[in-house]
This record gives sequence, C-alpha cells and structure tokens, in this order.
Amino acid sequence: MAEQLFYVGVHAVIANRGRFLALRRAPAMSYAPERWDLPGGHLALGESFQDCLMREVREETGLSIAIERMLGLNAMPSQPYVQAFFACRPAVYQKVALRPNEHTESRWVTVEEARALDLIPYLERVLTNRMLDYVK
Repeated sequence: MAEQLFYVGVHAVIANRGRFLALRRAPAMSYAPERWDLPGGHLALGESFQDCLMREVREETGLSIAIERMLGLNAMPSQPYVQAFFACRPAVYQKVALRPNEHTESRWVTVEEARALDLIPYLERVLTNRMLDYVK
C-alpha cells in the first residue's frame, strides 16, 4: 500500500453530569452541513495535541477545558484522516458561545440522546465502538 499524507484531528468529549457537548454544524459548512459534531479540529504543524484541543474548543465554543485523558483513536478508511479523542471537563462554568459560521446550535446530550441525532459520520462510528460510554 502506498503511503499517503493525512490530517490529524483532535476532538473534545466535554462531559458534565452525565452529558457531553454536541455541536450542530452550520449550513454553509462544506463537509457534513447541519450534522452534529464534537468540538475540535485539525492539528497545526508544531502544535501539541493538548494545545490544539484547547485552542479549537475555545474558538468554537468559548469554553476553557481541562483535559483528563485520551479516550482513543479513530481512522476513517475512506478519508485521509485520523482522529484522537480526549475526555475533558469544563474548567469553569461558562455559557457556550458559538461561531455562527461554524456551528448553529449546541446541546448537552446523553450517549443515548446522541444516537437519535443526525451525526457526522465519524461520530456515528465512535458511538458504535462505544468510545463514549464512560459519559454517565
């Protein structure tokens, strides 16, 4: 198999009281518009996983987080994309402040409630693999 360049994404599973934060992507997003996602984004050259995650969460939600541990990895076989998932919690109580050009809605959901949402493909796979079952 030939080597291929790929992206590395980091995603925050921000848990609080048995629920985690899900974000609905804006209609103008080029990939998976209006589907539900986790806060996160792509790792920049020279950036640590933790710094990237804190930056992306702050940009997308306005929240400050504490990273507790890595939950696991996910590869999307059809795409040049590998994702790392981290268990997080809010560092302080804050209201979620979305960037409307990226996300239009946020919800604190249980794992079961998330299954009923129109999820972005990687998140469907992560739920099926039970990576988020620790959120209770």
